[in-house]
Formats: sequence, structure tokens, C-alpha cells
Amino acid sequence: MTDVIDDKPKAAANKQRVQTPPKKAAAPEPAPVQAPLPLGKKYTWHDFRKAVSGPNTAEIFEAVQRLHAGGGVVIDEEHLALVPAGLQKIKLFSGVPSQEKLERIRKDYDVLVLDADVVASNWFVENESKIGITVGAAVDVVDPRSLEQAVEMTRQVKLLLVTFKDTTKIPLEIVLADAQNHGCQTVMGVQDSVEANVVFGVLEIGADGVLVDVDDLTAVHRLHEVLIAAQRTHGQQLQKLTVIETRHVGMGDRACLDFTSYMGLDEGVLLGCFSGGGILATSETHPLPYMPTRPFRVNAGALQMYVLAPDNRTWYLSDLRAGMEVLAVRTDGTARPVTVGRVKIERRPMLQIIAEAPDGTRITTIMQEDWHVRVFGTDSKPRNITELSPGDEVFGFTQEPGRHVGVKVDELIIEQ
Repeated sequence: MTDVIDDKPKAAANKQRVQTPPKKAAAPEPAPVQAPLPLGKKYTWHDFRKAVSGPNTAEIFEAVQRLHAGGGVVIDEEHLALVPAGLQKIKLFSGVPSQEKLERIRKDYDVLVLDADVVASNWFVENESKIGITVGAAVDVVDPRSLEQAVEMTRQVKLLLVTFKDTTKIPLEIVLADAQNHGCQTVMGVQDSVEANVVFGVLEIGADGVLVDVDDLTAVHRLHEVLIAAQRTHGQQLQKLTVIETRHVGMGDRACLDFTSYMGLDEGVLLGCFSGGGILATSETHPLPYMPTRPFRVNAGALQMYVLAPDNRTWYLSDLRAGMEVLAVRTDGTARPVTVGRVKIERRPMLQIIAEAPDGTRITTIMQEDWHVRVFGTDSKPRNITELSPGDEVFGFTQEPGRHVGVKVDELIIEQ
């Protein structure tokens, strides 16, 4: 776990002990202060203060413990015994706590969130090192002044709980930019899992965590799905495929995939006629002599072909609609989901490409027969498909065949 309070005093203490080792045990120090989760992980806080007396509270606690382990629960003192193991106990405190109150909080809670005005006061300067648990600041952004205060808090503490009056996410972007530069974790209060999904993607890095009121079991499960999606990493192992032959196959309906994202120079999509694999097609990010670049587009190919999507599922090109996702894959195998903005279908002459993997598996794609349509060679450079020759090597992938509505299934299947 990562310390969230400046460790310079500790470093100084360590240095002093090295120089002059103590002859007797030192006085006990406060418990080490830890971050809610390791940096880079997303987490959830569930606010139980209003729902703790509901009829299915026990079931909701169990679901939060099972699905959101490592997250936290905002709860009042009288209900602390209800919190299962594995969940952090969070105290949101308004005003300046007395020493007696602070001692009880330190004993019973894992995280203390104070008003930003308290964090900016002399009291905090004098007592920060004595708090002994994770401490953060809370700011409700309602105007430019409170936004400035939220930004300032990212430089004062290592944890910021922020809410926003308006639905625009521009203020959150401003806060996240400063928080990232100062090592401050940001938790944003959200209405539901839909808003959480947006918040986890702002500025690509997203907030570290979200705080949401507990409604019911369904809400807990939906938030879990968002959390998993926000932390999912994508990748696709690529192989060297050797071109066996190319041949003209007449006219057909070709689909161009226009994405809502800028495609990289080493990025494309994996396409195949059969479920056993495909070839890495290049985007139109690379310059062409007779037309401007279309850095959002892949000239994919025949309508019946598979395209690889996240979670190892596939879509027929004819299935795709605006708003759906496919997997953009780089030549080093890293990948990311990209959203389809448009599918453009036109009738064009088609070229069949047959390539072979080292294990003898044959991969077939059918693409528009034109010089400007390209796939990736194993040198990560685009190769015009009309210039491919037997023996040329291209990037692609293979897998066990068998799909049912795009989902992998284990069954006897013959594709030819």
C-alpha cells in the first residue's frame, strides 16, 4: 500500500535512528497512513448513511464486500459493526473534530475526510501528523472559487473527495490534471453507474474512485460492471503469417469502419473470413498520393467477415452499427476498445488473401481490391494488398474456431 501523507518526517526519523540507535523502545507511533487502493487502481465508495436501516441492508453489504473488495463504506459510528471485513470505513466529518472525537475516529475508521476549509486551517497544520489514518479534503464545486479551492486541495492532501453542481465534466478535467501532477487521488460523488462510467474515463486517466449512495442490489452490481470495465486491460497476441496466394473474387459489398478515435500509425483491426483468426488491417492514417488521410478509418472488407471486439468476441461487419465497439490492435499486441461512428458500405471489386500460420492454420480475408487498401507487414509497416506476393509476411492471429452470435463456443464447426 502507498503512504498518502508526506513521509519526510519518517525519513528523518529513520536517518536519526541509523546515526544514533535508541537504547530503549521508542514511543508507539500512530498507525501507518495508507492510500485507499494502490495508485492506478479504480475503487468505489458506497454511502450507507441513509440506507443502513433498509430491509435488505445485510444483502447489500454482502454484495459490496464480494464485488467491491478494497473499496470503502461511508457510515456513521452507531452502524460500524455492520461493515464486513475487507471494506474500508470512511468518516466524512464537518467542522473541526475535538481531540476526543479525533481519537475515536482514528480508532474506528480507515479514512477521514474533512472540509477543505479545515484542511486549509492552522488546526490541520498542527494536527496532520497526529491523525494517523488516511486523511482527505472534501470540496463541493459550485462556482469558479470552489473550483480553485478543489485544485488547491490537490496540493495539500493526497486524497480529494469532490462533487460538482453542474453536469459538465470540464471542472473535473481541471481537477484531475492538477491531482495527477501532485500525486493526489480523486474520488468524485456520482449519481449512478452511468455517471461513474463517464467519470472513470475523463482525461483518459479518470477519477481514482467514485462515491455513490446505496440504492439497491441492482445498483451495486451495475457499479461493479463499470468498475471492471474501467480497469480492464486489452491485448492480442499477434503471429507472423505467410502469404500463400491472392486472387480476384469479383464484386462484393465492402464495409469501411469509421471510428470516433484517432488511429495510430501502427494500429488497425483484425479481420478474417473464418472464426479461426484474421489479418491485421491498416487504418488510413498513413498518407496516400491521391486522397487525404482518414485517420479514423479502416477499409475493412467484405460484409461477411469477422472483426475482433473486446472480451474475445467477434462481430460480422454487417452487424456493426454506430455506437458499438471493436478492438483496435497495435503491431506490438497492445489493444484498446474503439467506438464505431459509422459503417460505410459500397460495392467494390474484391481480393482474397490466404495466409498461413507457423502451425499450418490458414487464414483468409477478402478486402477491396485496390492499391490504397493495406495490411501490416511483420516490420510494422503497411503493405498494399495488391502488391502482396507468396512468401510475404503479415501480422495476424489464430485461435480455436467456433463462434455463436460472436461468442466463443466449443463445438464441432467446419468453415470452408
